[in-house]
Amino acid sequence: MVAPSSDFGIPGADTVGSVPSKSEQTRSAAATPLTQPAPEQRGSFTGVGSLARAGAAAAATVASRALGLGLLGLILGLVTFFVERGTGLLAHPWEPWGSLVYILLLAYMAAGAVGLGAAGMWRGIGRVAMNLVEEHKLCQRIVERVFERAAILAAGASTPEILRKPLPIQTLRELLSRAITAYATSDDDEQGLRGLSRAILRRLKLRVCLQVETKLIELIGEEARDQSTMELTLGRLRELAEKELDGRVMDALDGARNQQALLWGGLTVGVLVLPPIVLALLRQA
Repeated sequence: MVAPSSDFGIPGADTVGSVPSKSEQTRSAAATPLTQPAPEQRGSFTGVGSLARAGAAAAATVASRALGLGLLGLILGLVTFFVERGTGLLAHPWEPWGSLVYILLLAYMAAGAVGLGAAGMWRGIGRVAMNLVEEHKLCQRIVERVFERAAILAAGASTPEILRKPLPIQTLRELLSRAITAYATSDDDEQGLRGLSRAILRRLKLRVCLQVETKLIELIGEEARDQSTMELTLGRLRELAEKELDGRVMDALDGARNQQALLWGGLTVGVLVLPPIVLALLRQA
């Protein structure tokens, strides 16, 4: 996890080029696990710029998925209408029905376009969210911001001491909930974005934040149960989050994306199948 050293007051951080004393080196080494990122983590995300570029590309990804599946749905509705009409599934002995049946053509085309278009939009949003979490480390970014805010809420400043201070489980939950709400409703990581791109990134932040909050609460419960403890440090919870949170959030996003696509796909199919069934019942009446 990238944690800016200047925010945590690491000894010797402001004296680059000087040789620290032995006591300073000892204090720095003790603070490092909680305050400095490991070397392999420093480049995990290169700041707001990379995230902003990914957010800008999100609009194109979502639009292409929505328009592509929307066009496919339009064609599907058109073909389905003429197939059902040609096979007599939409026939009815009522004389004016010969002309009114074309109202169903418009309904089929609209249902296909809107239904599959919406499915494409949600699948696009899901794909973008997974890309931001997997490749651009959005989840790690959120965890970093949230724990910075939680530390400030707990002690008025983000310091190594507050990360090591045991806090009651309920207090920890409340701090994290407030910190996540503050981050999710802020414009952090949205600099340089505007219009649809910014709206998409804001929505994704909210969705991922909800998942992060849920998973952090689960981690608190699991740690408390396994260790039989009523107190936990922000530092320990952050270590757990770094190890386990990405995979859990990815699983949740993937499940949500597939469920939304199936829901809208099922709705479209239901609209296209329902009229022939109703007309068949009316013919038998």
